Amino acid sequence: MKFDLHTHTRYSDGTSEVREMVEAAEAMDLEAVAITDHGPDTHVGVPPWAMEQLLKDVEDAKKEAEIPVLAGIEANVVDGSGNVDVDKELMKKLDVVIFSIHKMGPLIEPYEAAVEYMSRMEKAVKKGGARIIGHPFFYHQDLLGYLKREEQEEFARTLADCGVAVELNMRYRVPGEEFLRLCMREGVKLSIGSDAHRPSDVGRIDWALSTLNRVGAKSEDMVLHELIG
Repeated sequence: MKFDLHTHTRYSDGTSEVREMVEAAEAMDLEAVAITDHGPDTHVGVPPWAMEQLLKDVEDAKKEAEIPVLAGIEANVVDGSGNVDVDKELMKKLDVVIFSIHKMGPLIEPYEAAVEYMSRMEKAVKKGGARIIGHPFFYHQDLLGYLKREEQEEFARTLADCGVAVELNMRYRVPGEEFLRLCMREGVKLSIGSDAHRPSDVGRIDWALSTLNRVGAKSEDMVLHELIG
């Protein structure tokens, strides 16, 4: 279960070339790695004119790599209607699409922010295209604990119905074990993402692996095998 499906290169806010990130994944003996640079709505996102070259670099890396390399993107949920900054035609060309929320406006109370996060993400995944949600419920802080149990259950059921996995994100160390167990009971698949922005962070997923062990996750609970066969 050692894989990394959330990394960034120089095409967004990372420091390195695609091939350097893949080489780092190979050095860490990962089963697979995904290149998932930011969508264009963030100020560090991949500009539309660079997307073709990014995909070419990933395809070139696939040919040379000793492990599966997935072409992906971290799309931004950009508004309260659940719209994202990546169109469906681009999504169809990719192996994996992460939906994340990076901005929501001037929300003051944590519970208000948690409910708004849930609403936006539910609307987004119901529109289709997502395979994973990135750093779930992290918006300046971990908002998940502010939601009622039944709200968390509703969210997990939505993910299960839409076939969307939950990421264990190493950068922010979210989500917690209780929510992961809830997701597993609802049949939600799990993913692992270092959120690496440089080669030295690729595959640094110790917290995720230990958390998966504590919640009793098995290989069949992971989304990877649905992505690479």
